[in-house]
Amino acid sequence: MNRIVTQKTADDIRGLEYDWLAVDADGHVGFFSTAGGGYAPDGFLADAESFGATIEALEASPATTTARFAPSLTSEYTNSWRLMAERGLFAFDSDFFGGPYRLVAAPEVPVRVTDLPARVVEVLTRVVLRDLRFREQAVLSAETLAEASRT
Repeated sequence: MNRIVTQKTADDIRGLEYDWLAVDADGHVGFFSTAGGGYAPDGFLADAESFGATIEALEASPATTTARFAPSLTSEYTNSWRLMAERGLFAFDSDFFGGPYRLVAAPEVPVRVTDLPARVVEVLTRVVLRDLRFREQAVLSAETLAEASRT
């Protein structure tokens, strides 16, 4: 069965929470929550559904490490940032007004893209930020992300 891919635009997702993934220069994986206003790269917008399915698969997988830090949330919400950090991903959150992404959760032992299943890698490698290193970034502006995703 063929799946129809619907490309989104930045305007399509503005005001809505979307999450996307990227790989950095070291092969580490980042999880980004737009919070309705954060920058979204073209590689994600081209097939947001695949990123959503990949994130769900990662959340459902077993934890591989502990989070060095992560926000505390009330029990009624899923703490996706902590879940991602416990699976080895660096987790960033933006804000509704389009502010920069801030590192909100980090793993003790980061996973590398090469450690993940091929179906996950296929989606992850659609957004590669070759000039960035997640373990060195506390804040990532839209301009920084846009430039890094073009190189």
